[in-house]
Amino acid sequence: MAHLYVIAGHGAGDCGAVGNGYTEAERVRVLASRIKALGGNNVTLGDMSRNYYADNGISKLSIPKDWCIIELHMDSSVSASAKGAHVIIKGSYNPDSHDIELANFLCNMFPGRSNKIVGRNDLANPNRAAAKGFNYRLAEFGFISNKTDVSTFNSRMDEIAKGVLSAFGIGSASASEPVDGYVVNGGKSQNNKDEFGDVSYRVHMRGNGWGAWQCDGEMAGSTGQNRRIEAICLDGDGKADVTVHIKDTGDKEYKGVTKQTVCGIIGEGKRIEAIKIVGTDCYYMYRVHQKNIGWSEWANNGEFAGTKGKGLQLEAVEIKKAMFSVNAHVQNKGWIGERAAENVIGITGHALRLEAFKINPYGKEIKVKAHLQTDGWVDYGTITKDTIIGTVGESKRIECLCFSGDFDYRVHVQGSGWTDWTKADGVSTLGTVGQELRIEAIQFRER
Repeated sequence: MAHLYVIAGHGAGDCGAVGNGYTEAERVRVLASRIKALGGNNVTLGDMSRNYYADNGISKLSIPKDWCIIELHMDSSVSASAKGAHVIIKGSYNPDSHDIELANFLCNMFPGRSNKIVGRNDLANPNRAAAKGFNYRLAEFGFISNKTDVSTFNSRMDEIAKGVLSAFGIGSASASEPVDGYVVNGGKSQNNKDEFGDVSYRVHMRGNGWGAWQCDGEMAGSTGQNRRIEAICLDGDGKADVTVHIKDTGDKEYKGVTKQTVCGIIGEGKRIEAIKIVGTDCYYMYRVHQKNIGWSEWANNGEFAGTKGKGLQLEAVEIKKAMFSVNAHVQNKGWIGERAAENVIGITGHALRLEAFKINPYGKEIKVKAHLQTDGWVDYGTITKDTIIGTVGESKRIECLCFSGDFDYRVHVQGSGWTDWTKADGVSTLGTVGQELRIEAIQFRER
């Protein structure tokens, strides 16, 4: 049994061949990761951030001479019909048993070439490996420009990885969880019909390219297929800024995005791991489906959804416009931060009174009356984003509320919990009067 050293071709800004929505550098890195995952300690993965051709990396390798090296590539042609795999070795060398077994396997998997093994003296890395005395071959895993070869490469990834390992006498472990970018069957995909609404968005997915436009909380992307999101476009309501956290890049902010703004990086195999949206003319809510985690909680305008520093790809996203936003002033906590009205506004379960709140109506007409401790009913009329309902610094509870607007609401009352949902009709009230009971939280929903 040999020990296998795996080099993924191109990289470090060189995408290699391009075809059928893929780049050579990204695809062979996915395969390299699968070979390592299935080969375990019998495989060493070369630094995939490097380009071993451009930086003369093979000449700088310090590895045992009895290790076998395989460099992974995909071919390309102006003819879409060109197909098939082969193995390249140093021109003056005879193929060894590993070369022969590898070539036989690959040419069965990717048929189409007349010569399974080709000796060449005009390629830098075979020459560099020969000069160092390394056991080296370069393998072309079909044509990235051929749809059939690409389909085989994607759909039979583990079978290909196991075949490579077998050619070097290495047994494969049971398939572990697919790595980032490895496409599996099943799961759920977005609908493929363009749909537009108040907030419209689409995503660029690994293997699918740009998906159809989705809107107002519908899923863009996929779940259960391990397809990473690489870029997002947003057609929002008014001005919006978008920040995405990108693999190996970090946070990248896009100011005043339009429908044409591409938020992310395409063609370099870089996943988006988190997203933040800041709207000026509306208040956004959004959540993401992330590898190993699933769906996040709904994030509020200006918050990140997703994770940083964990290497986890976004796979799907849902974005919508909140009805309006609310900031609550809570006993002993002060102002706790602006939240979408659909959230719980306030704090329950800690015996803390709601003392005041502010609503940013974002163009909605909202009228409010509140019954305050010692003050009785106060009519605030049509509120603005600066209207403070309740009191600050007076330690007074809000006891009862009455809203007028195009929504329903409920309140959490001391000792009894949540009320039923009630129409904001300007007449109905929620809470108590004369019982000295505090309201602890409010929640709103669309009618």
